[in-house]
Amino acid sequence: MTKLQNYFNDGANAQAQAVLCMLKYNIGYGIEESWNGQERKYDSDIQVSMWENCREQGYVVIMRSKNYQKQLNIAFFEHRNTDDICAVKWEQVTINAPTIESAEFGDVYKDKYDVSHDVGYGAISEMANWITDELTKFWVENSKL
Repeated sequence: MTKLQNYFNDGANAQAQAVLCMLKYNIGYGIEESWNGQERKYDSDIQVSMWENCREQGYVVIMRSKNYQKQLNIAFFEHRNTDDICAVKWEQVTINAPTIESAEFGDVYKDKYDVSHDVGYGAISEMANWITDELTKFWVENSKL
């Protein structure tokens, strides 16, 4: 047995951890639209890594297109000033998980308030649902590649 305060002690904020749990619940083993009946498995492969930006500790989920030519990255974390749950979404193909130092955001995240999506404090399901929808859209748009 371990103390609750020490469980999930990976450095991520509790809201980000809750979003990750809901995301796993939403997606399960893969994006439903990626089900491959012939091989009896999901073709989508969603990976997760830590997202570290000073006080903004969360996660980044990564999903590549079926042909690996495109990659969607969504970082999510509790905002350091507002306590809202924020997400930054961008496309960039990487070998390893993208970090704040390696990310090429393009037209998003020019400053700490320029996020792709944000929800109020405690709106965990809402953020998990938004991320699920974005991953699904990316898969559907790129599954023919």
